[in-house]
Amino acid sequence: MILECYQCSSCYFEDKTSSTRIAPETISPPQPRIEFQDVLMAFVCIEMYDGQEELSESVQEFKNMAELIGQRSIVLCPNVHLSIDKAPENQAVFLLSELETDLARAGFKVHCVSFGYHKQFGMECKGSVGSVVGRRFYGSPEKQFLRLLTRLGVCPRETLPGDLPSWAKVLSRRQLKVMSNRKETYQMARTMLKEQLDTGNSELWTCMLFEGERQPMNDYLSELYEIIEAYPDVRIHRAMNLSLSGFSNAARFLFRKYPDVIEAGKLRIYNSTVRDIEFLLTPSEVLLAFPKKPQHAGSHAGEIAFGIYCKDVDFARNVIQWYKTFLVDGRFGWIRTESALNQVINELEEEIFQDKFQ
Repeated sequence: MILECYQCSSCYFEDKTSSTRIAPETISPPQPRIEFQDVLMAFVCIEMYDGQEELSESVQEFKNMAELIGQRSIVLCPNVHLSIDKAPENQAVFLLSELETDLARAGFKVHCVSFGYHKQFGMECKGSVGSVVGRRFYGSPEKQFLRLLTRLGVCPRETLPGDLPSWAKVLSRRQLKVMSNRKETYQMARTMLKEQLDTGNSELWTCMLFEGERQPMNDYLSELYEIIEAYPDVRIHRAMNLSLSGFSNAARFLFRKYPDVIEAGKLRIYNSTVRDIEFLLTPSEVLLAFPKKPQHAGSHAGEIAFGIYCKDVDFARNVIQWYKTFLVDGRFGWIRTESALNQVINELEEEIFQDKFQ
């Protein structure tokens, strides 16, 4: 569940048109233009697998905000655009109603605006402490893990925690570590790289290498250069989104900088079919991370929101197989020569060009 809260001296909402993209039965009756004074206005996005746990966490968050800014009436506004993992409409409507009820029981005066409408709205925010607050509630590690598997395409969206494949049930053995922020995720990546590289004669499967974000292309590749030069016995499988000019140019440079390494198969370049998930995999360890949503289409995925780490041979084997099957572009496979690389880049550029005119 995602909350985006604003301390407003005034705000208003007015329904314009109902959505044509959701089930008609979930669209609430239209509301007339309604105005509020001195309220806490909260945009709410219900996500897949949200339930009572997330409702309780959000109610507690509203209590915390009340301690900071004083208790105010709360205006709840559905906003599915805050997440790409939004819940089905019937689940969202039910949980929004439950949230309204739970907040009322906690002593808040609550108004929930209509569901399923494109709205015109305006707000005037107080420029004080707590005027803007954003929160995301992930729930249990099991739910975070399942959300990640559905994003990866490993499990269909309707999968429930109890329906996970047997190889993914490492949760029951408490071998899964959830890192809630960027710093923890990067630290785990550094530790994982050091331990893996020091063993020698190993393999790394990576989409990105987690070093930094001020200059992503340079940071990711600089670490790659160090691994190639300092650990000649390590084989690296490197998927790069070659439809982005920064990565396609970097791939060309790799072929020119390390032709012998590439020819020997120590560095294997592929085209990546995803942009918004990062990977670092070894034969026994898995590190997967969700970056925040890109600021604009075609941009780098950006700062990491949270990561998931697991050390389990069976789990690693299956995720590596997923990497080979779904992350790597099957049309091109392992790109072995610079001429083949240029052919792939040209084909991807042509596809992008054609898409602009369709």
